[in-house]
Amino acid sequence: MAWTIDDAVSHKALRDTKIFVREVSFRLGDLKPKIRIRLFRYPGDKEIYFEQSHFLQTPDQTSPAVPPLKSDNNEAYALAHAVETLTLSYEAAVALGHESSEGWLIPNPDY
Repeated sequence: MAWTIDDAVSHKALRDTKIFVREVSFRLGDLKPKIRIRLFRYPGDKEIYFEQSHFLQTPDQTSPAVPPLKSDNNEAYALAHAVETLTLSYEAAVALGHESSEGWLIPNPDY
């Protein structure tokens, strides 16, 4: 029987294991820093989770926009949860006449 990735990381001495599926990077609008989003799963779990390098806080927000969902059962949908939160906040601020600022990007300390 062939070994799987889950088998390879199943040793009882391993803790907090994440299996990275993919990483996507992009720039948002006129902002120069790249935003990175990692998709991963936990051993034995088919759900795809994500973590992002930055959150967005525009002048009209009292705190950074955080996606309401942190996972999905499909890679594309999981990625879409993160991307939509960023793009909706960005486009709303620009539509209100705010000039985009790199200060809107808040680094995720857990990334």
